[in-house]
Amino acid sequence: MQPTELTKEGELFFRQYLRSPRSVGSVIPSSRALGRGVAAETAWEPGQFVVELGGGTGSITMGLIERGIPRDRLLVLELDGLMHAYLKERLPGVNVVQGDATRLDEILVRHGVDSVSTVISGIPMVGNPIALRRAIVGQGMKVLRPGGFMLQYSYSPIAPIPAEDFGVEAKLARYVLWNFPPAFVWKYTRKAA
Repeated sequence: MQPTELTKEGELFFRQYLRSPRSVGSVIPSSRALGRGVAAETAWEPGQFVVELGGGTGSITMGLIERGIPRDRLLVLELDGLMHAYLKERLPGVNVVQGDATRLDEILVRHGVDSVSTVISGIPMVGNPIALRRAIVGQGMKVLRPGGFMLQYSYSPIAPIPAEDFGVEAKLARYVLWNFPPAFVWKYTRKAA
């Protein structure tokens, strides 16, 4: 990435933070190290999709692409119009959609996505209303194929989605020190029957 691209990414992210601090979890974008860490925890096989909620400036998406997941098997959902436009330009060939994560099932049907192995959420959960968190997790778990799971990265060592309140099981999958602030990647699966 050219230095001017890094500057553009940082400025866009910081402006979004100033406009709506709750919609981003940090004042700077996620690092390449976090993108690689999330990608290493992502399940994917040919024919399946990986869905990313809250694409931000594309750091996580780039980690998925570097790992070898084809661009056309990625669907990145971003609510903010400016960030959506930035992602469309930065990520040619990726399905970048402007939309609301609480309506994920409808969005996936509209885009012909029928087999999702992993849902990745970069939407900040801590500090957002419980109803919003429940809706996002519910949608993420609803669209997964059997055996699929949801990843949530956070800057808190405490699980950002209280598993017992959401009917899921949670485990810490990865700690990424080389991110500012250091990040935790949580893996959520459906509770065993």
